[in-house]
Amino acid sequence: MVLDTVSNKMMRIGRASVLLSVVLFGALLLSGASSATVSAAQLPPDPFESVMWKQMAERYFPGEKVVFDSRVIVSAPKSAENQFHVPITVDATALDNVEEIVAVADLNPIPHILTVRPIKALSFVGFRVKLQQGTPIHVGARTSDGVWHIGGAYVDAAGGGCTAPAMAHGQSNWMKTLGKTRALTRRESALSARMTIRMRHPMDTGLAAGIPAFFMNKITVRDEAGDAVAELDLYEPVSENPTVTIKPSVGQAEETLQVTARDTEGNEFGFPLVVPSFNAQ
Repeated sequence: MVLDTVSNKMMRIGRASVLLSVVLFGALLLSGASSATVSAAQLPPDPFESVMWKQMAERYFPGEKVVFDSRVIVSAPKSAENQFHVPITVDATALDNVEEIVAVADLNPIPHILTVRPIKALSFVGFRVKLQQGTPIHVGARTSDGVWHIGGAYVDAAGGGCTAPAMAHGQSNWMKTLGKTRALTRRESALSARMTIRMRHPMDTGLAAGIPAFFMNKITVRDEAGDAVAELDLYEPVSENPTVTIKPSVGQAEETLQVTARDTEGNEFGFPLVVPSFNAQ
């Protein structure tokens, strides 16, 4: 099923006018006290030999234990054809009780890509990311026992994915299509579905000259009872017109999920998404 819809609840607030340089932005993101309890000596060696592995682990995978785990499968191209839209798929469904998935691009000026909480969904997510240069991508899946299970990939990429202006700024009327959404759902089994949504948004990082940060930062999927199925926190490196795929856990009957989204200027978007019954397949 394909939907084209724009929420009527769009609200505009003033944009911040502060533009931070790449170097300063990266330094701020990695500065400050960390809540991690894993010492450098306890960290497992990084198979990608990232110079930023210690900082990434301390900041984004805080806890008592971090392990590299082949059950966290990160699929990515070895070389990016387009540094503005690099497809990444994370499959941690072989793990039980995954509560949170965090993806980071170590050498991006803004490393944090997204965080997913698969509350009533499989521990799976697909997305596209902007890369400033070739970089390891580390993905952590935190299970209910507090252990971070790490997978990753290295992607070679040309420079400039995070500091170039979005294509939307070459169009005078880009605000008219802000939040316009295309969505696709299909059954994968009697108890799960695959859902892909693509929303029109520039996803400005704040690192392009004269363009402040402005990005979609929250997507929530709820079931018919109003309970959260999945929550996604998006950050600046997610590609323009963000496209994300998740796998909600659903019953065999037809079900209507509610998708809501919000950006950093307070604009809100929402639409229903019907998952067909299993018998209809």
